[in-house]
Amino acid sequence: GASKRANPEKSETFLVMRTLRDMNMSKFVAEDVPLFLSLIDDLFPGLKADKAVFEDVEGAMTKIVLEKGLQVHPSWMAKCVQLYETYLVRHGIMLVGPTGAGKSAIAETLSGALSALGTKHVIWKMNPK
Repeated sequence: GASKRANPEKSETFLVMRTLRDMNMSKFVAEDVPLFLSLIDDLFPGLKADKAVFEDVEGAMTKIVLEKGLQVHPSWMAKCVQLYETYLVRHGIMLVGPTGAGKSAIAETLSGALSALGTKHVIWKMNPK
């Protein structure tokens, strides 16, 4: 609903394809991404969707990254945006991955960016052990 209201000029097929792609990309390991994109191309032949853009959030994330002394690496920033997209449609989020993969940095960057935009965010870390 929100996607259609934000893009009234786009077709529903286009919005479904983009939503399927954007909501699932963050769940795949790198080796599975080409296969998934191939499946999307088969389901929606001839449609090429641009990625959703969140200018205010992406700008705030870039500012937080620079303040923390990190590099603004495009693929890492894409992961931040994927976390934000997941945050928009889920009530709870769990980040999993190996030590040193950047999970905490991504969560803290998004939290800082959203707080800078006016909504205070707090991260609760839970130890599964």
